[in-house]
Amino acid sequence: MQQPASTPKSSTRRLATVSLIFMAVGFIASLPFKENNWIFWLQSGFEAGLVGGIADWFAITALFRHPLGLKIPHTNLLPKNRERVIESIVQMLEKDLLNKESIVEKLRHMTLADRFIKLLRSIVLLPAFRATVTELLLGILHKLPREAILKVVDDRISGTIKAYPSKRLAERLVELNEERRLDELAIDQLLGYGQRLLEDPVIRDQIGRLAYHAMIDQEKNTFLRVTAKTVQKVYSEERLSLVIQSVLLSVIQDMKQVHHPNRLAILDHLRRNLIQLTQDEDRLAKIDQWKETEVDRFDFNPVLHRAYTAGITELKTYLVSDAFWEGRALPLMNQALDEWDQHPTFKEESDRWMKDQLVRFVDQNHQKIGGLVRENLNRFDTETLIHMIEDKVGNDLQWIRVNGAICGFFIGLILGGIKLFIG
Repeated sequence: MQQPASTPKSSTRRLATVSLIFMAVGFIASLPFKENNWIFWLQSGFEAGLVGGIADWFAITALFRHPLGLKIPHTNLLPKNRERVIESIVQMLEKDLLNKESIVEKLRHMTLADRFIKLLRSIVLLPAFRATVTELLLGILHKLPREAILKVVDDRISGTIKAYPSKRLAERLVELNEERRLDELAIDQLLGYGQRLLEDPVIRDQIGRLAYHAMIDQEKNTFLRVTAKTVQKVYSEERLSLVIQSVLLSVIQDMKQVHHPNRLAILDHLRRNLIQLTQDEDRLAKIDQWKETEVDRFDFNPVLHRAYTAGITELKTYLVSDAFWEGRALPLMNQALDEWDQHPTFKEESDRWMKDQLVRFVDQNHQKIGGLVRENLNRFDTETLIHMIEDKVGNDLQWIRVNGAICGFFIGLILGGIKLFIG
């Protein structure tokens, strides 16, 4: 096991050693002058300081190892009693410092819901939270089963179309037509499309050419032959194209007038047919049969794939935008936390639930605390454990040596003074 790099502070250890050496040097230096009362008095101080320093050094060293390597009884205490020391630490943690009953009692007096809400309010504002949630959401989008989703959507579309009653479909079509004037919109779209075609010079010339040759092909019919020859004398192919274009555009312009009789007649015909369709059981049954046999032939996959790709792309862009976080996500989170905080019943129940979960967790795992401490301590060999203890408390232990030498010195002075007084 690798030993910790740190040891008791070298400066303090050096000071303790220097204090011991100082007492020893002072004691030795004063021996030749013991007839002098003042020197004798100082010698008593140095002697007591030396004894005190050595005694404290011996006591401190004996805690961790044999002093000077000598196997003196009742030394090397920690290595000899390693298991007892570890067990004492474990028992102290389990029964005194981390007593299960005191932990449970402390939990029951805490308002966990308030603390949890406050914690969540601070978390949701962190940039790291936004980045993490965004990455999580994008990861979910990447892992979505595309083919499975499209298969479900395809089946659902086909099933919905098949299951939807044709009668209800026809009735809904009538309702939508009344609400939104779909028939008028359809006619306007067709008229606009026809006008754009007729205004195209290529289409215009093609229509004139077809009409011109159609009249030529009718020469077997006497009346049409006479009419065709007359038209051919008056109009060239190009001029005929312009005339037909002008006539058809005029008709289209008339049909665009909302009150034009022809337009109204067509709309009336369409509406009556739609209404009749809702009552025509035979035609509705044929539509149902057609749906059953023909819907499966429609290939929705290309459309669904394009829609899925476009939707995922837009969703990814939205999820990383400020519009999502500032406009949606954060307001929703804060609203949820506000409702939680302001709902006394739910807040009280959630607080009780969290306490019950923590109490249950403590009850189930309290004994593991001691086991975990024991396991971690047993991971270290004895020498490493000694170094760890010296690293944490060695500084104070070295000060014991310094204090022992100094206190011994002053006590020696007092005792020396008493000897001088009595002698």
